[in-house]
Amino acid sequence: MSNFRTVTVKGRQFRVRAGDVLLDGALANGVEIPFDCRAGTCGTCMVHVAKGQTVCGETHTQGMIYACQARVVSDLDVDVEDVPEIDISKARLVGLREVAPDIMELMIAPEKSISYLPGQYFKFTFAGYPARAYSPTASFDGRIGGRVLHLNIKKVRGGRVTQALGSGIRPGHRLRIQGPYGHAFLRPGGAGRLVLAGSGTGFAPIWAIAAMALREQRSRPMVIIAGAKKLPQLYMTPILAQLARMPNVTIIPTVEEGPINHPSIRTGRIEPHMPTLTASDVVYACGSPRMVTALAGMVEKAGATFYADPFDSAPPEAPSGLIGRIKTLVARRPPEPEPSRDSSKGRDSGKSRDSSLDPFERALSLVPKDPIEDDLAPRRPEPRRSAAAERDHALSLVRERALGDPQLQDRPRRTANQMASGHV
Repeated sequence: MSNFRTVTVKGRQFRVRAGDVLLDGALANGVEIPFDCRAGTCGTCMVHVAKGQTVCGETHTQGMIYACQARVVSDLDVDVEDVPEIDISKARLVGLREVAPDIMELMIAPEKSISYLPGQYFKFTFAGYPARAYSPTASFDGRIGGRVLHLNIKKVRGGRVTQALGSGIRPGHRLRIQGPYGHAFLRPGGAGRLVLAGSGTGFAPIWAIAAMALREQRSRPMVIIAGAKKLPQLYMTPILAQLARMPNVTIIPTVEEGPINHPSIRTGRIEPHMPTLTASDVVYACGSPRMVTALAGMVEKAGATFYADPFDSAPPEAPSGLIGRIKTLVARRPPEPEPSRDSSKGRDSGKSRDSSLDPFERALSLVPKDPIEDDLAPRRPEPRRSAAAERDHALSLVRERALGDPQLQDRPRRTANQMASGHV
């Protein structure tokens, strides 16, 4: 019996030894399969086995394997999905703002047009700093694509890159973008219910997927579960308030640590608040590996389709060389205060005004004048409300679109004065 096996990838045939890693065999024979981490985590190299057998490299999606982990044991016929080619582009940071405590929104302008699918990620290398992987998202008003990439990034304690945001890394900073990578992207033309779960800034690719899916098919049933560790980190409140107005979209915000004194927000992790899944559901999960692993078991039991992007924080890195150490020392210096745009109110007027807002009022202040439903379906203008009344109205919409939990529906709504206490 021959020790070689025949592998066919997108119509191209080559021979490998039995037991060889599929990805290594393909690359050695000049057959391209996209890849990144080579550890069976990122999902970039996931392929579909149409015929034949492999060992190792199993995924949570039926028929799909990680080419970087799977070993060939028989003749194989492999399908690779069409995705944008991996490319490198220079770019510049053009916008930076804090949307919640320790969560930043970055606006990045590449020098050339970049193609990617909602849910994919890129490697961003800011000049003088190591590369980090982030997923582009839609803007707060639901716009996706164009010449500016939007990122939602959490500052990690001790992080080389994230702790430099706003100090060593400011608007105007140059960077390099490489990608796209990843397999947890929106497949066009789907008909089943979308169940989208994002913890922390894992909501960024989830929001990109949701925004594009609603543009392709505005009536598609959708459940979005957005989780945060603490209430102030629920930075996506403006987006949830917009989505809650759509009759086909169910919104479930969750916060792990209390106290939580609003009926529209559920307490605990994302997993217990998942809807009952069926085989026709398509589930996307982005965020903590713990959450992704837990949801994978639920999806497998239901026989649903699953795509996931687990977020792993990069370990702290020591600066290399004298120049790197000097840059690190400079970055640690506190930045000088910048003058307020309103010079008549003093240098710190903007900061003091912003700090007086509670988390939800602060989040709702970011809601654009043209919300997402204006781009999806016409609606009649609503009368103007006070800030407190607008916040209460937005959260009541989220509550009304919850999964029909009787306990939530029976709990009384808090008044605007109660909500202004900062516990919302």
